[in-house]
Formats: sequence, C-alpha cells, structure tokens
Amino acid sequence: MADLSTSYLGLKLKNPLILSSSGLTSTIENLKKAEEAGASAVVLKSLFEEDMTNEVNKMGENFDDMLHPEAYAYLQESGMLYSADKYFELIKEAKQKLSIPVIASLNCFSTEWWVENAETVEKMGADALELNIGLMAQNYRKSPQELEDRYVKIFQQVRSKISIPISVKIGQNFTSIPNMVYRIINAGADGIVMFNRFYNPDIDIETMKMKTGPRYSTEAEFPPVLRWTAIIASQFDKCQISATTGIHSWEQSVKILLAGADTVQLCSVLYKNGIPFITKMLKSLEQWMDEKGYSNISDFQGSMESDSDAKEEFYERLQYLKSIRESE
Repeated sequence: MADLSTSYLGLKLKNPLILSSSGLTSTIENLKKAEEAGASAVVLKSLFEEDMTNEVNKMGENFDDMLHPEAYAYLQESGMLYSADKYFELIKEAKQKLSIPVIASLNCFSTEWWVENAETVEKMGADALELNIGLMAQNYRKSPQELEDRYVKIFQQVRSKISIPISVKIGQNFTSIPNMVYRIINAGADGIVMFNRFYNPDIDIETMKMKTGPRYSTEAEFPPVLRWTAIIASQFDKCQISATTGIHSWEQSVKILLAGADTVQLCSVLYKNGIPFITKMLKSLEQWMDEKGYSNISDFQGSMESDSDAKEEFYERLQYLKSIRESE
C-alpha cells in the first residue's frame, strides 16, 4: 500500500491534500469533517481586516452622530478587537479538537493589524500562518516595483515578530512571477501558495447594478497553475509550493504533484461535492500510486518538473508548434 505522507512548512502531513482557506474552514464542525475525510491539514478562513472594519461601522450606526471622537475611537478599537477575538478562539478550539495541523490565515491592509494579529495567531497555537496578501495595481502612477515592495515589506514585518512557519499566498498579476517568488523566499518565507483567486465583479444588466461574479473556480483555471508550479519548482529547490485554484479532481492533484507542488489545497471542488469528497480523492490517488508502483509521494513528485524536454516544450511555451499539434 502506498505511503501518502509528505511535509509542508516543516509540518509532517499524512497526505498532500489540505482544506483551503474559505467559508468551509470557518466552523469547528466543518474542520472536524475535513479531518474525518482525510485532510492532512486545514487553513482557516482568513481574518479580514476589512470585515472587522465593516462590523465596527455597523456598530457605530447605532450610536448618536454626536458621539465624542475619543469615545468613537475607543468603540472602533474595541470592535476590531472583539471581531478578531472570535477568530482567535476558532484557532484555539481547532487546536484542541483536531489532531491535524491548523494553519491560520490573515488578510490586512494596515501594518498595525498585520503584526498584532500575527502575534496573537502564534499565541493561540496555530501551527503556521498563511499571509493572504491581496494587492492589485489599480493606479498608473504606482509602479510594479511599489506593489512588489509592499508584499515583501508586509512579510518582513510579520516575520520579524513571530517564529512559526509562514507561507505567502500570491496572485498571478505580476510581470515576473519567478522574480516575485524569489524576493519572498529570499526574505525568509517558508512556502508559497499559488494562486490567490481574487473577487470577481459582474454587472446585472436588468437591475443595472453591480453584483458578485463567479465565486468558485473551474477546471479551466488549472493550466496556468500547472505551468507556474513547474516553472517555480524548477528554479527554487528550497521553495515549498502549495498549489490551489482550478483543482477539481484527483487526476489534477496528481498532475500538480508531478509538476513539483508539495501539497494541494482544495476549495471549490468541495463546495461542489462536499467535504467527504476528500476521501474519494485520496483513495484514487493511492490506487494510482499502487498501479504505477510508487511507494511514496517523493517517488514521483516533481518528476515532470525536472523533465527538461517537458519544461521547454510545454511549460515555457507561449505559442503552438505544428509538431506539438500533430502529436496531440
């Protein structure tokens, strides 16, 4: 029987499948379901500073407009802390009730909350921290360098305050993804999560109002993740990669491991099929390994990333060639 155990961020995992940060990881009930289904770790739903601020604003609506500025400032800080406390209690309870690693996730926009929340996450016992950094170049006056510097600075500020492993979740909107990864890893990150799937806007042409676009990923989003996983894995030996977005089957999990990923984070596929679907994916992965004669994940992990012909002919190619088309 194949051994599915592996490691990520210095954590020993029983297999490569992790429940990704999402609404699915916001309750103890779901976290326990994930563990029972075979997930090797869970990444808790991100603590969003924006959500904390919105809660405070709603609280403020119940008070008189003439509330003294100092009193409002106190209310604001208290509200932010209360909102964060609920998240920290989730970490604490998850550590008490689960036997698998619990990875916290933060998404902030001010230095104060990045650092303070990270310190509390560590105190609550989280095994690792995933920095869910969501910055987008919206202003032509700001250079790509400024955006990239901000990513690195956020990481460095958090890294200087805590000792648990830290991964950085990035999006695909960089001029040079390899250079961005290099800068983050060189700054001391323990791993990279590829890729962050940002909020998508849409327009209702009947009501003429904005609405939320597609919430879940599709299999069509998988190829770029496969491409960049292989490219990054081939250039950074010490960079641990957790791949996510567009992974909807056990076959795609195998492919991303072959490309060099260390772990696979599952989200949309579990919204579609339910958390117990993890069990089915693990059984299929184990069966495939047995059929191929692989005893351990390391027997095949990264084997297609290290294939120089595959790298040149597929991962790094932007245009079709006649010879490739004819071989398909």
